[in-house]
Amino acid sequence: MGSSFVNADYTDLVDTSQVKIPASPLDRIIGQAEAVRLAKIAAAQARHLLLVGPPGVGKSMIAQAMSFYIHRPTEEVRAVHNPLRPERPLVEIKTAAEVLAEKDEESALDEQVLDPKDAPPFAAERLGFRCPRCGFISAYTETVCPNCNAPKAQVSQTGPFGDVFNVLGAAFGVQNNTDRVTSTRRVGDKEEVVIYERSGDKIRVLDERALERKRKLEKKSPSKVIVPLERNPFVLATGASETELLGDVRHDPYGGHPHLGTLPYERVVAGSIHDAHQGVLFIDEISHLGYIQRYILTAMQEKVFP
Repeated sequence: MGSSFVNADYTDLVDTSQVKIPASPLDRIIGQAEAVRLAKIAAAQARHLLLVGPPGVGKSMIAQAMSFYIHRPTEEVRAVHNPLRPERPLVEIKTAAEVLAEKDEESALDEQVLDPKDAPPFAAERLGFRCPRCGFISAYTETVCPNCNAPKAQVSQTGPFGDVFNVLGAAFGVQNNTDRVTSTRRVGDKEEVVIYERSGDKIRVLDERALERKRKLEKKSPSKVIVPLERNPFVLATGASETELLGDVRHDPYGGHPHLGTLPYERVVAGSIHDAHQGVLFIDEISHLGYIQRYILTAMQEKVFP
């Protein structure tokens, strides 16, 4: 702690705006020089720190100030679906570089997004944007063309009454279009597969390279981010609740049923000990932890949860 801040002569000051406040949050703490010194060491070395003292002496202030001395989190924590044992989700840690690379891959799929009027007519018709009769472009949710009142639904019924069924379907608001159209196109001297998909009120175009990237993404097990990359490095917890500290898997009366329930990985709730990954976890009143206190302190010392 800077002695100039503590021992300075303030008798000539007119108001408090003339007091020079140290830039370092830890140096603003008065009366706990030894604790501040140890806190700086603990933050620099990413070590644990046990602060003992009566209420009001600055324990929580020191802990919160420590978060300004550590690097920003560089890892994201996810709960991943375990196809072999769904009831036991896996935990996956992704670095910042991996998270950004995934976002780039996902955004690359949306590189070609067309307005329906700029898409090939057959694709716009099949996706429900273009009227087959007059070519008018409207929302795919409109089953009847607002320009010529003709049904926009594609003929899918066979037999002599196919058109009648489609007209009736359009009249009752039944959509008969699709959300994906597969076709081919020539690129230079080669022919490649291309897919047109509805993307809101636009049409997304996926060429073979985009399809390959999409297939790779779909092969990955579904996951849920439980500790995001962008987060507050300081987490305040109490010993009043084991769930608050250690996290939980929420109960679902339907379990992991594929249609009624929620898969276990989606029900994982991070605890404070996870939220503080690469940050500062301040457990206020550690004595309230009860029997867990011994396990937590052992894990802190041995770096292995007993």
